[in-house]
Amino acid sequence: MSDQPLKIAVLGSTYPRSDDDPGVPWQRETVNRCAAAGHDVTVLAPSWKALKNHEIDGVEVLRWRYAPKKWETLTHDEGAPNKQNSPLFKIFALTYILCGTLAVLYWTIRRKFDVIHCHWPFPHGFMTLIPRYLLGTRIVMTCHGAELALGRNSGIIRKTLALLLKTGNALCSNSSHTANEIKKLVDRPINILPYGATVTAADAGETNHTPADPPLLLNCGRLIQRKGLHFLLEALPQTLEKQKVKVVITGEGDCKDEWMKLTTELGLDEHVEWAGFVSSERLAELYHTCTAYVHPAIFDDRGDTEGLGVVLVEALRHRKPVVASEVGGIVDVIKHEKTGLLVPEKDSEALADAILRILNDKPLAEKLANQGFDYCQEVFDWDRIVAKTVTVYRGEK
Repeated sequence: MSDQPLKIAVLGSTYPRSDDDPGVPWQRETVNRCAAAGHDVTVLAPSWKALKNHEIDGVEVLRWRYAPKKWETLTHDEGAPNKQNSPLFKIFALTYILCGTLAVLYWTIRRKFDVIHCHWPFPHGFMTLIPRYLLGTRIVMTCHGAELALGRNSGIIRKTLALLLKTGNALCSNSSHTANEIKKLVDRPINILPYGATVTAADAGETNHTPADPPLLLNCGRLIQRKGLHFLLEALPQTLEKQKVKVVITGEGDCKDEWMKLTTELGLDEHVEWAGFVSSERLAELYHTCTAYVHPAIFDDRGDTEGLGVVLVEALRHRKPVVASEVGGIVDVIKHEKTGLLVPEKDSEALADAILRILNDKPLAEKLANQGFDYCQEVFDWDRIVAKTVTVYRGEK
């Protein structure tokens, strides 16, 4: 029956390692909401430095081992695509797939999952082949963009990904941009399943916030190349010539040291705060008090870019005007002159002009913030997203 609870396995490369781990908050929220709707949800994810099975938010997380403890670092934090230069990457990438395949098969036999939701089908699609064809388990595959970027740079990966995508019962993407990239590989229907906000105004508590003085520009997320933060830093001198501002950047990543060095070289240390990982409460406070949210994402050297940009959804939920690059799935969230301002990627001058426009035109900033909030409430509503996800799980239309 269509209302009968499902036994769902969520398979991917990363999942929070503890209650305060900020990783993949959108996936954690989806898992929790499916569980709250009465479904039996289990997360299948690789270990991290010998991390054992555990629970988060009352949901069981089963971890598979694939390397000695000190080398079990392919996933989480920077992510595997950013570690390909490691000499042991290819060895442990192979054991990652082999061990994951055995573990997923074992858990599927033991738990009798109705559906496995496979995130990042390359390489995790290998792990669902036996459950799909031997056990008859329904397989739902979601691409987020990184695997498609890998395919653009490798003919072997591209062909392998196309074959794996053909094995799924249903295909999904996080945005229209990602869906269009999938369609270049396979001619199949794509379900677009975006994310809602994972940090809301309620997380800031009852603190009495006052507008930031000087104006505060906020950026959140992993500090990796495709976030394009060096273009924001290069835009600041032009911005500061006409308007004093402060920039707060949260998160960690392999580009942090390089960007902090650039900050010093540009003489911006007193204007830029590198906040690192912050709590949900602190993040909500930053969203609440910032004057604008700036997201200068780019296509990186591998051709990867933002699949969606959940931080943009969170900014809109806090009624903040947004300036962002016109790349990837960002255009599903930011509609130019309607829910924010879009600028060409890698254009510091255009970025500075858009920031100054927001800061100097309060009616425009308020209009964008309010229209963005309304759009977000309609399109990125969690109840709507989870209901559609479960519909895909059941194979219903």
